Amino acid sequence: MTLLRIAIPNKGRLNQPAVRLMNRIGFPVPDSNSRTLIAEFRKGRYQILLARAQDIPEFVEMGVADLGITGLDLILETKRNVVKIRELDFGRCRLVVAVPDESDIQNASEVRSESTVATSFPKLTEEYFKGLGKEVKIATVTGATEMTPQIGLADVITDLTETGSTLKLNHLREVGVVLESTAVLVANSGSLSSKGSRIKEITSAIDSVIGASRKRYLMANVPRTTLSNLESLLPGISGPTIMNIIGREDIVAIHAVVNDDEVNGIIAVLKDIGGTGILICPIERMVL
Repeated sequence: MTLLRIAIPNKGRLNQPAVRLMNRIGFPVPDSNSRTLIAEFRKGRYQILLARAQDIPEFVEMGVADLGITGLDLILETKRNVVKIRELDFGRCRLVVAVPDESDIQNASEVRSESTVATSFPKLTEEYFKGLGKEVKIATVTGATEMTPQIGLADVITDLTETGSTLKLNHLREVGVVLESTAVLVANSGSLSSKGSRIKEITSAIDSVIGASRKRYLMANVPRTTLSNLESLLPGISGPTIMNIIGREDIVAIHAVVNDDEVNGIIAVLKDIGGTGILICPIERMVL
C-alpha cells in the first residue's frame, strides 16, 4: 500500500504535544532525545518524519510529506501552498510588537517610520506595519530577538509569546498583536486527491483524540426518584445511560459523557440529590 508520511516538529514548543498526539492515535514516536528522524509504523504504511517546524510547510507543499503539524505563524510567514485541515489544541501563542519599557510608544500605530524592527518573521512584520501605514526597516534574526534593543540593533521587535513573561524579563512591553497563532494540521493538495481515504483515517483519529480531551466519563449511583432531574444536567452524547443495580429498586447507576469544565458543578449537584460512588474518568478517544 502507498506510503503516507506525516511531518512533525523535531524540537521546540510544538514537539512534545505533537509527539503525544501521534502516540495517542497509535504511532509511538521516539521522544526528542532520540536521534531518529524517520519512524515507520504498521508495516511501513506510515512514516513519521521529524523535521524543523519551519521546514514543514515547504516539505508538505513539495509532497515530501503528505501531512504536517506546524505553527500557523510559520504557514503564513512562508506562504507555502498547503491545505489547512484543522487547528490543533496546543501551541497557542501570539506574535506581538514590543518596545523597551522606557519607550514612549503605547501602541504599535505610534511606531515611527524608518524605525528598525528585529524579528524572525520578516514577511508578517513588514505586512503588519504596512497595514499601519509605516515603512519600517526589518532586521531579520533567527533567535534571541528580545536582546536586540539592548545591544542597539533594533528600536522595536516582533516576537512570539505565550504569557509575556520573557518580554518582561528583558524589560520589554507589548504594544500590539500581529497574529494569534496555534498549531495546525496541514496537507499537500495532491495527497488529498490521491490518498484521501488514508488522510481521512488520520484526521478522524486526531479529531477523536482532541474531542475526548475536553470530555470526561462520569459514573454515579443516584436515587431513582431523581432521574427526572438528570436529563438536563447530564445530556451526554445522546443523554445519560441508566442501568439497574442488582438487588436495589431505589438506586440506579448512571453513565454519561460530560464537559471537562463542568465536572465540579455536576459533582456538587449529584451529591445534593443523594448521588454516591461518583467516578470521573478520562476518555482516550471519542468517535461521534
